[in-house]
Amino acid sequence: MDTREKIVPVADLRRRMGAGEWLAAVGLFDPLTAAQAARLADMQNGCGNLLAIVLDEPDTLLTADARAALIAGLRGVRLVAVARTDEWKEALAGLRVKILDDGQAERIRSREFVEFVFARQSSG
Repeated sequence: MDTREKIVPVADLRRRMGAGEWLAAVGLFDPLTAAQAARLADMQNGCGNLLAIVLDEPDTLLTADARAALIAGLRGVRLVAVARTDEWKEALAGLRVKILDDGQAERIRSREFVEFVFARQSSG
């Protein structure tokens, strides 16, 4: 599947997901690291369909669209949507979907990544 076809508006999620069981991974994915990609792949192995919800929040390293494109490139991810903080909850209400909302941990990982980069730059 073309990765661009995986990225859909939040309003289209209900129609695009259809029947079946889904796992929705919600986060910033800023940046998408190899460890996160491996974690998403592991989660996908346990369920048939993986949806990634990219949170569109200010003060991120990459734009939400750029992060969505990176996640859409992962083989196990079936759909990707960019959403503001709680917008995705309404779109998924009533669907058979298990939600993994790791937003706070994502913010911590993003901050630690920035600190790591700054530390590496200052030591060089």
